[in-house]
Amino acid sequence: MFITTDINAATIAYFKKSVLRKLLMSFSFEQSNNKAIIDLFKSINHYGFDLSNEYELDPFVMLMQFKNNLEEDELTALYFWGLNQKYMYYFENFLGESDSYPEKKFDKEFGRSLAYKVYNPNASGLEEDTIEELKVLLCNFASEFDLSVIDEFTSEEIVEVIDIYCSSSNNFVPVL
Repeated sequence: MFITTDINAATIAYFKKSVLRKLLMSFSFEQSNNKAIIDLFKSINHYGFDLSNEYELDPFVMLMQFKNNLEEDELTALYFWGLNQKYMYYFENFLGESDSYPEKKFDKEFGRSLAYKVYNPNASGLEEDTIEELKVLLCNFASEFDLSVIDEFTSEEIVEVIDIYCSSSNNFVPVL
């Protein structure tokens, strides 16, 4: 399958509008109460990546549960986002391993390597890379807020920032 810039842009826009919004809402608020901020969000806001032992595995568990509950199209969009996040890393690795390809063949082979990652995310390491990128995204998101005082406006502020993160035209958020 040949992925064009337009297809990639549409997939990433879908990711932001649907998957990222769902992730940030579930990371931020209890499902039973859209105003109650979850403890994991508060912990990551407070500690960043230096979570206490009590919460160390929680982001990974939360992200794996989230990923496992996605529909097939949402999961594909998630992996496209992960691929976009790690594109230069994959490109540099491919360059290092394939000095002998002529330019036309290089493009084709690199494209195949990216397609392999999307269609075999477990075997290719894309799933692990994507989960790591999501952890970075959640940490960056949580750091946007001052949760030292939580009042009736805090949940509104969180929803406003989620809207900014999920905007298709938004390019300053770590979503390519």
